[in-house]
Amino acid sequence: MVPEEIVPYLVEMTGQSDRVGLIAHLVKTLNKFTSASQVRFFDIHQKAIKGGQEGKLQVESVLVEPLCPNEEVITMDSLPGLGKLIRQTSHLFMPFMHIKSGENEQLLFAMVEGSKVHSILHLDSIHFTTPDEMLAKLFWDMYINLERTIRAKDQDPLTGLLNRRSFDETITNILDVNAQIHEINRAGGTGACLAVFDIDHFKRVNDTFGHAIGDEVLILFAQQMQRIFRVADILYRFGGEEFLVILLKVDAPMALAALERFRETIANYRFPQVETVTVSIGFVMVNGQDFPPELIEKADKALYYSKENGRNQVNNFDDLVQNGRIANIERSTHDEVEMWD
Repeated sequence: MVPEEIVPYLVEMTGQSDRVGLIAHLVKTLNKFTSASQVRFFDIHQKAIKGGQEGKLQVESVLVEPLCPNEEVITMDSLPGLGKLIRQTSHLFMPFMHIKSGENEQLLFAMVEGSKVHSILHLDSIHFTTPDEMLAKLFWDMYINLERTIRAKDQDPLTGLLNRRSFDETITNILDVNAQIHEINRAGGTGACLAVFDIDHFKRVNDTFGHAIGDEVLILFAQQMQRIFRVADILYRFGGEEFLVILLKVDAPMALAALERFRETIANYRFPQVETVTVSIGFVMVNGQDFPPELIEKADKALYYSKENGRNQVNNFDDLVQNGRIANIERSTHDEVEMWD
């Protein structure tokens, strides 16, 4: 039977509408009601990391805390027993380990999709009781069910990136949380960048090779986004061949360099059957004054310029305005802003 004092926390957990809020509530509750000295939640990401004697890019699995996305990534071997837990996922309904090592104990839970582990719950303590284990398992089961419901609402089913609905619901909070952006920029620091992408001549891909190959291009394109951009950056598919990314803790030169690196990666990537695909990109730096629709309109206008002037290029809205290539956008009340068609 669930202790009476825990019931309000169960109810509150079911009311969470976004993944980060759900994770925060899980961590808070287990910190309060178990013997854990520390509770941490990790996502497992595949990231391109420089390694080896020649410093070549290698794809490695790393741990990232969604509650602290701007922190440095953590290596997989930082959690003792994680490798063994992952190897057990093929034959365990709910992968779980209770590790006792000297004067320290750990509880490890893994969330599995298909055959891959993509999230880890880690509790650390001097000693865990049986009620601790039972409570952690109860809340972990609830988390998994609720997270899948949230993901079905917020995630693009084809690519796994966040969808347009998720963007509309969270963009204001994202811009607020990442900082009094305008004040940071005025102080000479870094802020945020919003960039929109459009795969060049994608209709031609569908018409020539069929929609199945077109879908494969979209999936591989999204995978390259996940590989090239940082874990803290926020990636969306808006529909069709339209994508969007919010880059955090960047200034304009840093944003341009990151977007150029991605553009070049796509241009050099060999897509099955299609071979070569290119992408046009427009971006705008967040100044703390524009509303989200205005930001999208500015980035989209820079994207339009990229499309109209040769494609396969990156353009900054502010640079285009400063150089007299496009007109500025007057602040006004905007309805829905349509992206490139």
